[in-house]
Amino acid sequence: MLKSISFTKRYVFALSLIALLSTLAYFNLDHLISSQADNGKMINLSSRQKIFAQKIAFYSIYYKINEIAPIIKEMAESHKQLAHAPMSDELKKLYFQKPVMLDKKVETYLFHANRFYDSRDGRSLTYLLKHSNEMLKDLNKAVVLYLSEAKENTRKLKQVELFIFISTLLTLFFEAIFIFRPANNRIKQDTKDLTAQKDYSNAVIESSTNAIITLDRDLRIRTYNKMAQRIFGYTKEEMLHQSSFDKIIPKQYKILHDDGVNEFLKRLDLQEVGKVAELEAINKEGKIFPIRISFGTSGENERIAIVANVQDITKEKLKDQVLQQQAKFAALGEMIAIIAHQWRQPLAELNFNCMYIRKKLAGNELAKDVSKNEDIIQFMSDTITNFQNFYRVSENSIFNPILSIDQALKIVESLLRLNQITLVKEIDSKITIYGNSNSLAHVVLSILQNMLDVVKNREVVDPRILISLKDTPTDIILSIKDNAGGVHVEPIDDIFKPFKSRKKTPSTGIGLYMSRLVIQSKFSGSIEVQNADNGAEFTIKLPH
Repeated sequence: MLKSISFTKRYVFALSLIALLSTLAYFNLDHLISSQADNGKMINLSSRQKIFAQKIAFYSIYYKINEIAPIIKEMAESHKQLAHAPMSDELKKLYFQKPVMLDKKVETYLFHANRFYDSRDGRSLTYLLKHSNEMLKDLNKAVVLYLSEAKENTRKLKQVELFIFISTLLTLFFEAIFIFRPANNRIKQDTKDLTAQKDYSNAVIESSTNAIITLDRDLRIRTYNKMAQRIFGYTKEEMLHQSSFDKIIPKQYKILHDDGVNEFLKRLDLQEVGKVAELEAINKEGKIFPIRISFGTSGENERIAIVANVQDITKEKLKDQVLQQQAKFAALGEMIAIIAHQWRQPLAELNFNCMYIRKKLAGNELAKDVSKNEDIIQFMSDTITNFQNFYRVSENSIFNPILSIDQALKIVESLLRLNQITLVKEIDSKITIYGNSNSLAHVVLSILQNMLDVVKNREVVDPRILISLKDTPTDIILSIKDNAGGVHVEPIDDIFKPFKSRKKTPSTGIGLYMSRLVIQSKFSGSIEVQNADNGAEFTIKLPH
């Protein structure tokens, strides 16, 4: 019968009983304290009556009239309180019944005390002296009765308190036997089962570095491991036992858009089971990213129809992209080296011929033209040198960021003039840093190339680029700002994320994502962007 009662009901009943017993104990203790206070008060008043009776007799003998009055008043007030307070049968008999009639004796005693005080009546004095001893004996009987009753009341209340205490202990004992012990056994068994299940899950699924998602025959998710939570952003509570597989498949896939995920899974050819495919997925934040996925089936577990093994290959793709970019840089450096090798000798010969012709000519105008040709040849030679230095692999060194800014500007100098972009430099820095000057120059070039693209695409009127460099107590602040309308990406920091480029033409820059990597990894600095003054402002902090 006890098993048929749920654990919750048993537990609530036991707690209710303990609460009831605790309440009774509180009220009993409160009553005990109040009773002891009341009994103490009665005992004190009764004891004082003896003292008052003695003082009245004593002061009367020696005719200390002025000291009798307050004693009479206090004794009368005390007697009034005692006579009108709740009494036991024994006290009522003592106060109001023969043979003692204590109430009447006290009233008579007080009457003679007042008459002696008022008129110095000798009969009252005789009465006081004659009956004082008898009065003391009767008052002492009252004190004894008050003490006896106080002890008896305390004994009864203690018995009640003991009964409540024993009942509480018995309740706790039966609660331990019939509630907590079965609950403990149940918890132990459940814990054992959960531990076994957890060990199995950890061994087979949770330890996987890939996202493991299983679907039953109703295409509801039955397994969703930790890596799946990390990759897709959805918790187990959001995905388990739900038809939620379509949440992680981008809707732009036509087969899913037209037929839904159920039809997509039904179309899986059994011969394709186990093969790996590279697709795209979407996480909880709406970000689309590349994945490598393979589908399988479970022959042992009939509840599991499809097993999806998913791997996030974002970093792998990004690594490939970085390697491709590095290969482009290497190839570009080699190409520039070849061009420099092919052009150096002809340029040198042209320059020599110009010098020779200028010496032979007498006309000033023709000499000026020859001098211009010499300047052009020198500019072409310097340009080749700048490109060689820019793409040359160099070691880390101590340098001022001004060097990197000038390196990048030499590359885009002609493009700035071609697009009629006003360049303003505000350089106020003397502090040096340790690192690779070419790497910082690549970052500056990447930002400038992005700004050049925006200026051309948006056809900005009177385009301007401001480059400022200043020192602070802890950092060197490099700021590059344009007036091309700002960044139109929300949130704005996403422009530093991979796969975010919106350019229609390929770029030779390292990209903003790689720019942030360079600043963080090679300089322990930071790079941020914000929209200000109708333009974009990139701020690079480089620690001293």
